[in-house]
Amino acid sequence: MMFSTRQHPRGLGRAAGSIGLIAVAGLVLAGCSGINNASPGGEGGDGGGETVTWTLVTGAQADTPNAAVQNWFLDRVEEVTEGRINFERTATEALCKAPEVADCVRDGRAQIGVTVPDYTPQYFPSTSMVSIPFLSQNAQATMQSIYDLHRDYDPAKAIMERNGLHHVATWPVGRFLLGGHEPITNVSQFQGAQVRVSGPIIQQAVGDAGGNIVAVTAPETYEAVERGVVSMIGGAIDFPVNYGLMELLPDWTDPGVGQYSTFGMWVNADAYDSLPDDLREQFDQVTDELNTGAGIAAFNEVAAGQCQQMKDAPTVKSLNAWEEQDTQAWKDALGDTGKEMWIDLATEQGLDDAEGVLDQYIDGLETYDDVAYDDATAACVASFEDR
Repeated sequence: MMFSTRQHPRGLGRAAGSIGLIAVAGLVLAGCSGINNASPGGEGGDGGGETVTWTLVTGAQADTPNAAVQNWFLDRVEEVTEGRINFERTATEALCKAPEVADCVRDGRAQIGVTVPDYTPQYFPSTSMVSIPFLSQNAQATMQSIYDLHRDYDPAKAIMERNGLHHVATWPVGRFLLGGHEPITNVSQFQGAQVRVSGPIIQQAVGDAGGNIVAVTAPETYEAVERGVVSMIGGAIDFPVNYGLMELLPDWTDPGVGQYSTFGMWVNADAYDSLPDDLREQFDQVTDELNTGAGIAAFNEVAAGQCQQMKDAPTVKSLNAWEEQDTQAWKDALGDTGKEMWIDLATEQGLDDAEGVLDQYIDGLETYDDVAYDDATAACVASFEDR
C-alpha cells in the first residue's frame, strides 16, 4: 500500500460533520487550519512574543502510562515556553477516534496527536519494527533509537515528511503479556484461539502458530471478550488494569517477547514549521528531554501503580512468566522470519531502504542497551507471587 500525498486543510466541513456537537465544534474551529493559532501576546503568555495554541487529539486513556508520557510533555512545553505554546487538551477520543488521530493531525483538525501507530500502519513503517518479537527488552533503548532515526536517518525522516507530520516521540506500550481464561504456558495454546494483539509482525507470529487474529481497537476489547469474540489477549499491563480485562480474564503471563507495540506523538508539519525560531528551539529541547529519559520515567511511575491494582484484584489468579525453554522454543521457531517479514511489509508501505532502517534501529538498541532502565512490568511479574 502506498502513501497518500500530503494533505492540506479543506475547511471545517469534514470535521464538523463528523463531530456533530456544537460545544465540540468550537474546539475544531480553533484548530482546523493545520497551522498555529497565533497572537503577538495574549492570555497565558508572558506578552514577550508570539503565542500559539495547539489542539490535542488523543487515543490515550486517562490514568494510563501512555497518558502520563503525553501529559508530561504538554506540561513541560507550557512550562519551558512560559505559556507561549499552550494546548487545548481535548478528552480521549472526544474529537477523533483513536484510529483517526493521525489523519486528524495530518489534515489540520488538530495540531498534535497521540495514539497507536498500528491503527494506521501505512503511515508509520519507520516505527513498526518494534513489533518484531524478541528484538527489544529495553523500552528506553527502543524509544531513543526511534527518536534518533527520525532526527538523523533520511528514509525515516522522509516518511514523516510525506505524511505531513513532524515526529515527536514513539515509545513502547510495555512488555507483552498474554491473558486468558486459563494459564497460557506455551505457544501451542494459540492453536484455535481468538486473539487480540496489536502490531503487524507479532500478529503474524501468533497467526503462524495457529491463532486467529481479531481486529478490534483497545477500547473495544472489553466488549469483544465479554461477547466471546476474543478469548485471548496479547497486550501491555494497561490492558488488564485500565481496560478492565482483569475482570474477565484471570490468568496473565509474560512469554518473554519484550517490547512489541508503541504509542506515538506527532505534530502537524505546517504547525511545527510555522513556529517562531525561539519557540521551535524550546519545543525541540523538551522533545529531547522526553526521548532521553523523562518519557519512560513518567510511564514507569504509572505502570508501577498498575501492578498494585493487579495484585489487589480478586479476579486475577496468576501473573507469571513462561519457563525459559518455552520462550526459547518460540524464539527458535521464528528465527529471522520476524525481521524478514518486517522488511517486506515496510518496503510495501513505501519505506525506502527498510533493511538499512532496521540496521540503524538495532544499532541504536545496542548503543542504549546499558542505559539505566527498570521495567515495571517485569518487576510486577517477579513480585506477584508474594502479594
